[in-house]
Amino acid sequence: MPFDAIEYINTPRWLTSRLGLERIRELLDRLGRPQDRLKFVHVAGTNGKGSTCAFTASILAEAGFKTGLFTSPYVETFHERIRVNGRNISDEDLTAATLRVRECAEAMEAEGGEHPTEFELMTAVALVHFAHVGCDIVVLEVGLGGRLDSTNVIAAPEVAAIVSIALDHTNLLGNTLAEIAYEKAGIVKEGSTVVSWPQEPSAMEVVEDAARRAGDKLVVPDFSLLSVGKVTRGAALLTCGTALEHEGHTPCSDSPRCAAELRAEHAVPAQKLQASSSIDAGFGGHMSRAVPHEPNVPSGTFARAQDCLSMAYAHRTPMSQVEGTLPMRQFSYRGREYATRLLGSYQPSNAAMAIEIAGALRERGWEIPDEAIARGIAETRWPARFEVLDQPAGMPTVVIDGGHNPQGAGVLADSLRDVFPDKRPVFLVGILADKDYRSMLRAVAPLASAFVCVTPPNPRALDAVDLAETIRETCGELGARATIEVAGDFDDAASAARKIAGPEGLICAFGSLYSIADVKAAFLRAADSNSLQP
Repeated sequence: MPFDAIEYINTPRWLTSRLGLERIRELLDRLGRPQDRLKFVHVAGTNGKGSTCAFTASILAEAGFKTGLFTSPYVETFHERIRVNGRNISDEDLTAATLRVRECAEAMEAEGGEHPTEFELMTAVALVHFAHVGCDIVVLEVGLGGRLDSTNVIAAPEVAAIVSIALDHTNLLGNTLAEIAYEKAGIVKEGSTVVSWPQEPSAMEVVEDAARRAGDKLVVPDFSLLSVGKVTRGAALLTCGTALEHEGHTPCSDSPRCAAELRAEHAVPAQKLQASSSIDAGFGGHMSRAVPHEPNVPSGTFARAQDCLSMAYAHRTPMSQVEGTLPMRQFSYRGREYATRLLGSYQPSNAAMAIEIAGALRERGWEIPDEAIARGIAETRWPARFEVLDQPAGMPTVVIDGGHNPQGAGVLADSLRDVFPDKRPVFLVGILADKDYRSMLRAVAPLASAFVCVTPPNPRALDAVDLAETIRETCGELGARATIEVAGDFDDAASAARKIAGPEGLICAFGSLYSIADVKAAFLRAADSNSLQP
């Protein structure tokens, strides 16, 4: 029987997550330390890791670098976890790398050691492949936490990036933001540049301390200089450096004052913006700070920065008012304009993190032209992040989003209000039982016309019947009115959602990345069935 790499990696007896670096270090030592032949951008955090990684990898590829990308979990196919210049690893290359890893892993076990876990095997396979094909640089997404994650086996990366930190995986990482930030900031090592989202104060203090102890430069985006423009269709690829008078990109008149105050007084207050509208900033004169810095934050700083972003959002255009074929989210930062295919209102923040990462790399000697940054952002594709599915005429609009924690659900709700302000969505929901699903439901319930509940294909799944009961309780608490249905499988769920929404309606599927492939397949089958009808 031919060797099946995916079946081997997913062997049940080593699926258990066991944090620690001992096994992965020994495994890679036996493999000749492939990680030592590579350069890295290492990305940790809670929300926005995948999108930030995708933007960063796209920018680097556009700049001419052979760029590896390692992410998890996969959405549609296992192979998408390991990519080079946007292409998934082939069956042949996956098999070749996995066979090398299996030989060393089995030798470890035969000699009385522990067999590596599933994620450790995947990490090793990715590093072996990236070294074999000669990647110039690898964008490496942390799997869980950071300090003890198997990806942290690498030496100091070129850039250690920490995206937004929120409460998630509290049973493993800690019950407070500071505890979780300690785990995330464990990727910071001497000799890197640190790029961090402006975190909540307790988390930001931890990140700053990690950068200080490592002697690393810390770069924090300046949110007040972001102007989010319209969602348009048929948008041309934008180049950097154009004027801000572009339609829909009127900058906040208060931005210079707010930016100056934030730089002079403290950078941390901007993290409050993430909670309400998930906006970042970008490259063009980094907001770099030496650490330590002044710890006292004037109480009015949050409000001033939020005012800037509220004004920045005043020029958005709902999807229902635009025409064409290729929707693009436009935004500007520090006088430079960008457009992205990722439409969520939170995506400019993730793109801006990538812009800051590119700027940090540029300061370290990597040649990344402004045009490559703009093209990279425009060409980035990332599934299940406010993804609007192609649907035939006569079917409702379908949005797929991987939001799977309260923060993710909150920014999803913001995006729905932004892009579809006149529609009340039918939510197709499947959630894992170990998530804070009550808070997730509170974020979206006020928008809903209906919920269709389904059980995700995961042993940690929340049963659809229990989910429906929780939705009833949540809607009752909030005074929200929505119909609630339970579906036996994803085909039934898609059919029920389509029926409730009607041809002019809106369906939003969210709750778990593990459900995305099933959801998309169900709607694809429904679309095919619809196209065959006379």
